[in-house]
Amino acid sequence: MSFYLGDLIPYLPVIFQGLWMSVYISVISFLVGSVLGLLAYFAKVGTSRVLSRISGAYIEVVRNVPLLVVLYLIYFGLGQVGIDLDPLWSALIALSINNGAYVAEILRAGFESVPGGLREAAHALGMSSGQTFRYAVFTPGIRKVFPALTNQFILLFLFSSVASVIALPELTEALMTVNSDTLRTFEVFTVGALLYYAVSSVLALGSRIGEKRLFRW
Repeated sequence: MSFYLGDLIPYLPVIFQGLWMSVYISVISFLVGSVLGLLAYFAKVGTSRVLSRISGAYIEVVRNVPLLVVLYLIYFGLGQVGIDLDPLWSALIALSINNGAYVAEILRAGFESVPGGLREAAHALGMSSGQTFRYAVFTPGIRKVFPALTNQFILLFLFSSVASVIALPELTEALMTVNSDTLRTFEVFTVGALLYYAVSSVLALGSRIGEKRLFRW
C-alpha cells in the first residue's frame, strides 16, 4: 500500500468547505446552548419548584441520552408529525440542546464554588441581588469555569461529526464523499483527523491565551 495525497488535491475545496461548516455549526450551537444553559441554571436554582424540576429533568435526560439519538428524534421523529427540518437546522437544534445541558452543569459547579464570604461582603456593601450575582458570583465563577467551557466547545466541535448521518455537508460528510470518489481511505481520514486535531489545538491554545488576558485580575 502506498500513501499518496495527490488524489486529494482536487477535493481540497470540498474538504475545507466541510471544515467551515463544522466550525460554523459548532460556534452557533455553543452560543445558543450557552444561553440555554444559563437559563436552565437560573431555573434550577430559582425559587420556582416547577421550573427547577423541569430544568433538572432537562439536564439529566439530555446528559444521559446520546447526541445521535437526539439528532434522530429531531430530524426523523419530528418529520413523522409533519415538522420537516433541513439537516442544518436539525444539527443546530440538537447540538444546542446537548450543549445547554452540559453548560448548565458547568455553570452550577463554577458558581457554587465561589466562597460564600463574597456574597456576604456584597450584601454588606449594600449591593442588590442582581449586583451581588454579577460582581460576587458571576465574575469570579466564570473565571473558574472558563477552561471547562472551552473544553465543552472543543467537544462540541468534535461531536458535530454526527451530523454526517443526516447528510449535512460538514467535515466528516465531506471526507466520506471524497473517500467514495478516490478510494483513498487511509489518506482521506488521516487528513481529516489532522484537521480536527489542528482546530482543537488552536482552540485550546486560544483558551489559555484568553484566560491570561481576560482574567489578569
